[in-house]
Amino acid sequence: MAQLFEVQGFGALSEWNGQFASASAAQSFQQIAALGSNSVSLTARIWTDTKTTSDVFAHAGKTESDASLLAGFKAADAAGLSVVFKAAISPLDGSGSAKMSPTDIGAFFASYKAEIVRLAEVAQQGGVDTFVIGNEMSGLTGSAYRGYWSDIIASVRQVYHGELTYSAATDEALHVSFWDQLDIIGVNTYPPLTSSTTPTVQEMINAWTEVPYNPYFAAAFDYKSPVDFLHSLSETYGKQVLMTEAGFRSMDGTAMRPGSWVANAPADVAEQADAYNAFFQVWSAHGGSWMKGVELWQWDLNGNYNETGYSPMGKPAEAIVSQYFHGNGASLDLDITGSAIGDVIDLGRGNHHIDAGLGNDIIRGGDGDDVIIGGPSTQAKLATTTITLTGYGTAAAGINAQAQVLVNGQPVTAALEFKPATDPAGYQTYTVTFANPDQITSLDISLMNSAPGRALHFKDIVVNGVALAPQDATNASAPGSFDLYVRSIHVDASAHQDWFYGAISDNDIIYGGAGNDIITGGIGNDVIDGGDGIDIAVFSGKAADYTIAFVNGQLVVTDSVAARDGTDRITNVEYFKFADATIATAGFLTSQSALAKGAQYQAMESNGNDVTSETIRHADGSRDVYLRDVVGKSYASEHSHIALGGKTQLVERFDADGDLAFRQIVNGDGSVARSNYDHDGHLADILTSFADGSFQQFIFDTTGAQTKAVIRHADGTRDIKDYGVTGQDYTLRHTVTDASGKSVLIEGFHSDGTLAMKQTVDAAGTKTFNQYDAAAHLSLQTVSKTDGSFVQTAFKLDGDVSSQTIRSADGMRDTMTYDIVGKAYTTEHVVRDAAGKSVLIEQFHKDGSLALTQVVDNAGVKTLTQYDDAGHLKTQTVTQVDGAYVQSSFAIDGALTGVTTRSVDGSKTVDTFAIAHQAYVAQHDMLDASGQRLASVLDNKDGSHTMSAYKSGATLTSTDGNDIMNSAGGDTFVFKQAGGHDVINNFHVGPGDDHDVIQIASSIAADLSQLSVHVVGQDTVIDFGHDASVTLKGVVAPLTAHDVLIV
Repeated sequence: MAQLFEVQGFGALSEWNGQFASASAAQSFQQIAALGSNSVSLTARIWTDTKTTSDVFAHAGKTESDASLLAGFKAADAAGLSVVFKAAISPLDGSGSAKMSPTDIGAFFASYKAEIVRLAEVAQQGGVDTFVIGNEMSGLTGSAYRGYWSDIIASVRQVYHGELTYSAATDEALHVSFWDQLDIIGVNTYPPLTSSTTPTVQEMINAWTEVPYNPYFAAAFDYKSPVDFLHSLSETYGKQVLMTEAGFRSMDGTAMRPGSWVANAPADVAEQADAYNAFFQVWSAHGGSWMKGVELWQWDLNGNYNETGYSPMGKPAEAIVSQYFHGNGASLDLDITGSAIGDVIDLGRGNHHIDAGLGNDIIRGGDGDDVIIGGPSTQAKLATTTITLTGYGTAAAGINAQAQVLVNGQPVTAALEFKPATDPAGYQTYTVTFANPDQITSLDISLMNSAPGRALHFKDIVVNGVALAPQDATNASAPGSFDLYVRSIHVDASAHQDWFYGAISDNDIIYGGAGNDIITGGIGNDVIDGGDGIDIAVFSGKAADYTIAFVNGQLVVTDSVAARDGTDRITNVEYFKFADATIATAGFLTSQSALAKGAQYQAMESNGNDVTSETIRHADGSRDVYLRDVVGKSYASEHSHIALGGKTQLVERFDADGDLAFRQIVNGDGSVARSNYDHDGHLADILTSFADGSFQQFIFDTTGAQTKAVIRHADGTRDIKDYGVTGQDYTLRHTVTDASGKSVLIEGFHSDGTLAMKQTVDAAGTKTFNQYDAAAHLSLQTVSKTDGSFVQTAFKLDGDVSSQTIRSADGMRDTMTYDIVGKAYTTEHVVRDAAGKSVLIEQFHKDGSLALTQVVDNAGVKTLTQYDDAGHLKTQTVTQVDGAYVQSSFAIDGALTGVTTRSVDGSKTVDTFAIAHQAYVAQHDMLDASGQRLASVLDNKDGSHTMSAYKSGATLTSTDGNDIMNSAGGDTFVFKQAGGHDVINNFHVGPGDDHDVIQIASSIAADLSQLSVHVVGQDTVIDFGHDASVTLKGVVAPLTAHDVLIV
């Protein structure tokens, strides 16, 4: 912790010339500094012969020489101590400075001035911080001597430029007439704290804040407690107080007579320690900014231990001093209640609770975690008055004194009995509360049963927290005191209405000091400085009721509700606590803060704990709106800046972790830029919209790489670029769309920037789609029209066409393919119908001659024609939809060389013509569905025919020539007309399963009986007439209906 006081140290008295320059003095300075001191008060004495002589002089043996003084100042500085240099006068006859009464006042002060100015010159030369121009000259410091002191002070200031003070005795300080001309009020502070030789620490603590029990000191302290008295001096003259001396001897009863040098009593180091303990607890708490510090009396510069002396050296009190001077001692936590009028409450360290009440208060909380309430939350007259009477009585005839309180001449209490007391422990306190009438003109405290020897002795009379002084009242029985022997103490209340009804204003000045303070200004226009630590300013209303501005380095908080918190000016406060929310001020106080530029802050909504909506209104009429704890959205908070006129110029949205999620900016040209961010804070996209309807949009991945760009023009057209495209043979795609959103241009680019594809759409809707290889050569072009037709052209590396497909509006397609390799043809032409079926195929040799044609007619009949390398017809196949076909083969000269006819059932007839080197010139084979030969017919060169059956069930039909037929058994031989002489070999007759049948047309014979059938040798001959017959070789058996069938 920081040091306890601004000035804290020990006083040291020179007892002989040269002592300040001694080695023991230098060692003492180091010891004093080690205890946490930052100052030493060095007292050098000047002399008179007696208390009545007028000559002031430096004694050669008893007064420090200039050289010794300078050496002492230097040694103190080397120890890290500032110097308070005190000039103290003493008569050599031992009568004491307080009793001095020079016979020639003028001569005395002239001589005294000469010595003081000389010492001031030495002080200036030695760099002294504070010079004390006199010490405890009680009989010479009153108003009658003010002129002499004014002259001395003026002369000293001409040669010395540090701070000036005077060391008044405890009972002298009230009457010093020249405090106003000094820089510091110096008081040697030795009030009696007890009448007991065994006081407790708490009793001594209490004594510092009570009117002294000793009537002499009660008057010396202006009927105030020692703390309040010293504070009153500071307030009266507007100067800090320095206890130029304070201390306790280590003897029994030291707290009864702290300032006595001559009292004798047994040594008691414990009581000295207790007295110091009480002293530091009190003054660490009550010693506010008005208290400059203390020089403890005293430290023996010889380093000698004094069993009953003031020095705490080597005694338990030394550790206590060190503890507090190092800032570690315990402090009182005070509970202070102010009065109904303006108070000055200026405290030191400790966790204090201060309720200042009404009036224009000045409050300093000091170090520690304080709760400070400047006043009530609303302005109203006090409805009641509370009077506190503390004192004792003297009895007569065995009857105690009785008091009664009267307001406007009417009693408000019954008799209040006060018993005798010998010390403050026996005092009685009565608290009286009454309802305030419309007006109070008088307050009287009467002695109800006055009699010789019976009296009332009041130590405190307090009205609503206002401590009355004797001069505030009329006391005919003992003027200037609160001792009442007859009648009453009368207070004219007409001039003090605020004592009873409260002050009409409550404009407080509050300093929190170091520590974590909670400060409530209350009603009125307050000034609040939180000091160091984490401080909270408390307001009575909801956050939305206030505006916050930043003016001249202060936060100005204005309550919109009349007669409540008013306008407060605040510094060094970290949080504002409203009825519904708490706001951190850190953002307000930065150099770039909007409030620093004249803006006003206003909270709009809260969730009962934190502000969720707030507005900062700027001097130019614009405002910033902040939303927090947003629910139901993808973001948690939002910030908007709204210009004068209500147009939003900036919108920012943030995730719960504070990362930016969205930003929208309206630029000066009217354009609007919007940015979106992912949950990791990466920029996802930027969209800039312009007043003419155009915009630019850029999209990024999590690495920051751009993945897409969209530029919309004022006419509605768009340019779109997609980067890093995957799954395609290009990595960049450029698209242009028209106003309706239809693509009119699409370009794809390889990673090296060369074209991979391009599609254009003209005004008529014709679409041209070009595709390019990896080397950017045009490989395919498709031109499509709105009616569904298109032309698709494929290209070779050299740019020549490799294929082309023309699709008609009806769905027909015409395809040309060029430079075909690995085939017998190099060009192909294919026509397909709307269903995709080929209706024409043409294939051409390299020389342009036909290699193949295939035509499919409307009935589905397919005609396939194939040509040889020279373009000569080679084969032709006509296929029916039922699977039947006729396939014809041709010679180079076009002659038919063969015909294969396939039936629906799969059977075939195969005709072969122009057979050479055989007895026959043509062959006709009949095959079943499995491909087995059933029968064959040979056209012999002589015009005859040889017919052979190879499998049962064959049918052989005769021609008009001479035919030779061979049976396989179970065959049928058909004769449709009579012509030629035919022969049947291996004819099977009879009813057997393998018998053959001769089928004769009824045009030849109506029945078997009309035929001429006869056996010739081993054969049977059937004669048809007309030079036509059939010979059955090897058949002699008669023919029956099993063998011959007339149809």
